[in-house]
Amino acid sequence: MDLRVKRTTKSIKDAFFELRKKKSIEKISVKELSELAMINKATFYLHYKDIYDLSEKLEKRLINRIISDLRIKGYLRTRKDIYTLNDTLSRAIFSQWEEISVLYSGFETNRFIDHLEDRLKEYIFTTFPQFKNNPEDNIILSFLIQGSYHAHIRNSGYGEKVLRETTSQMFSRLTN
Repeated sequence: MDLRVKRTTKSIKDAFFELRKKKSIEKISVKELSELAMINKATFYLHYKDIYDLSEKLEKRLINRIISDLRIKGYLRTRKDIYTLNDTLSRAIFSQWEEISVLYSGFETNRFIDHLEDRLKEYIFTTFPQFKNNPEDNIILSFLIQGSYHAHIRNSGYGEKVLRETTSQMFSRLTN
């Protein structure tokens, strides 16, 4: 990718994050974002259809990074790995927390975990196709992914280490 294009897209993304920290996506205009990014509106439209397209691409990039993190580290090679996924997934989410909390703030908080669950199941089903049509495995996966995430969100005051250890112990007991 051309260096100018990289700088432009970085400038757009940085401006979007700065605005998104202060206001909901509905209240961000292309004009405002372009001014903050120091580009003209036409340049913005060369890269994105609208603000929602930009947000969606950033969300997909974030989810792909988390999935890629799991893939690179070699997780999910055996059935048992699925039930110990909590710790790895927690680390991945905590490492991206600032970006998650900006992109999925307010009413959009639950969209993140729904998107992540969909992509994670897609990844798991490629390794374990038998899980796709097995109701028990599907329900357990949803419970592990959604439950872990919501336990972390609602109990974040206990700290990352306590949350990871407690939920890992719970899932270990649950799946034995």
